[in-house]
Amino acid sequence: MIQQGNPDQSRDLSSPLGTYLWKIFPFVAPYKARIATGLALNTMARLFDLLPLVIIGQVVDAITNRDAPGAEPHLLIWFGAAVMGTYLALAVFQSLSDYCLDSMAQRVRHDLRLAIYDHMQGLDAGFFEERQTGDLLAVASNDVDNLEHFFSDVTTSMVRLVITFTGVYGFLFWLDWRLALLLLAPLPFAVFAVRFFATKVQPQYRKARQAVGEINSALENNIRGIGVIQAFTAEQEQLRLVAQRSLEYANAAVAAAWERAKFIPLIYLVAGVAFALLITVGAGMTAAEHGPSLGSFTTFILFAVRLVLPLFVFGMLINHIQRSEASARRISKLLSTQPRVKDSPAARTLNAEPTSLVFENVDFEYLPGKTVLRKINFSLTRGRVLGIVGPTGAGKSTLIKLVLRYYDPSSGEILINGRSLPAMQIKSFRRHVGYVSQDAFLFFGTVTENIRLGSPEADMQEVRNAAHVAGADEFISDLPQGYDTLIGERGMKLSGGQRQRISLARAVLRDPPLMLLDEATSAVDTRTEELIQANLLRFKQGRMTVAVAHRLSTVRHCDEILVLMDGAITERGTHESLLSLGGVYAGLWRVQSGEVNAED
Repeated sequence: MIQQGNPDQSRDLSSPLGTYLWKIFPFVAPYKARIATGLALNTMARLFDLLPLVIIGQVVDAITNRDAPGAEPHLLIWFGAAVMGTYLALAVFQSLSDYCLDSMAQRVRHDLRLAIYDHMQGLDAGFFEERQTGDLLAVASNDVDNLEHFFSDVTTSMVRLVITFTGVYGFLFWLDWRLALLLLAPLPFAVFAVRFFATKVQPQYRKARQAVGEINSALENNIRGIGVIQAFTAEQEQLRLVAQRSLEYANAAVAAAWERAKFIPLIYLVAGVAFALLITVGAGMTAAEHGPSLGSFTTFILFAVRLVLPLFVFGMLINHIQRSEASARRISKLLSTQPRVKDSPAARTLNAEPTSLVFENVDFEYLPGKTVLRKINFSLTRGRVLGIVGPTGAGKSTLIKLVLRYYDPSSGEILINGRSLPAMQIKSFRRHVGYVSQDAFLFFGTVTENIRLGSPEADMQEVRNAAHVAGADEFISDLPQGYDTLIGERGMKLSGGQRQRISLARAVLRDPPLMLLDEATSAVDTRTEELIQANLLRFKQGRMTVAVAHRLSTVRHCDEILVLMDGAITERGTHESLLSLGGVYAGLWRVQSGEVNAED
């Protein structure tokens, strides 16, 4: 929903037109030579566009003065040939100009979209948890396309308008300065009308662009969750919510259309007054032989008609500029967003493989005053496996996110090889990490492409070996095209257990010194889990492994197990030592192993 009363938004709505478009122009700078060529060609096109009007005036004078040399038939043929030549020249110069500016716009769109995507890849996890996916897609797709239209069509029209307007007025002043001043008299009213229109319609387009992002978010979420919506027969309620967001966009668009509708009559009125004066006074001067000749007056009228068109075009351009400004604002806001977790200027590359991981009195909170982890202390060295268990909401996955440095601790320190984690560059550290999340995310593509995600250079034998360790090779081989099978968006053609095993194979293929497993086998059956655990026990040699699990059988062979309750470590030890304590872990084990019922 659009939030009301936001001071930042209020400042944005009152910012001058073009404020954010200027921030996009650095993406245009690399193509200034192409732009200059396009503008020069456009200038020549405008010259040949106006030249036939001058020739028509000469023809009229030649016809009305039959005794003049120009009235000879063969010269009239030359006049016709000259008009044909001007149109051919117009076609050539206009086509070349359009090509230069269109190709520039396509390259700018390409660069801008890549810049947005690259920038989003560097933002922290918290940013994406707070923003809707559909809204970000609207910026990277719809808003970028909107600016491509601005750079290819709107800028071309603006150049055409300026050249036509200045060229026409210059020629009219040369032809008869008195009539030119007469034509200029109503112009201030047109400027006032355009300014009024721009002020009124600008906020409506900005609201409309924001509403587009919200509509995309709603549709994207609902399409992904269509099965859940159908299962809970929530179609009508979800339709109502989508309709509500769509209506916000429609209302903003209708409000902008109403402002446009009020603008058009003002332009017609200005044009009508100008032409009424020109016809009344100009024609009288020509008839009384105190003004231009009939041919020159004809040329003057034709040129004056060309002045009316820019007024209407200018109104449409303001319309397009408003839309583009709204898109540029959203793009600029996104590109100016800085990650809260980022490399410090003093951060150094981690060249050596991680051999130790230490948490020292680590506290963490997502929101001030709501602590998620409290005084977490542990150490992990190469060749050892650390298990983390506890109820839902205990902070297990949050701990993994801190190791990945999706977030920084509120207090305390995380050490890698004895150095503070923030002291090393994020990418250089993550290259040494294999991660399997509890929501096994797969991309549209083949099984091989998904397994190779972090190791694109791996050969097929390495891919198969990784799949074998993850317990995935058998079911992959049974797929219609084996490892070349397309698995669909988010891997929806596979079961949850199959997706987990491919995700695990992806991490194994990387052969990382630090393996982070967050509920990596929660969706597989017991027999498959035992097979995977046996493979992972052999795979643990020479690396550190952190395994988060609800199912205690997953961590029973770990070298140390931490039991988290309400964000704090309440128990720690091996499987056997924790059972002997008779505490929380032992109680959970008895329930899961079937020794007692959960209700007892």
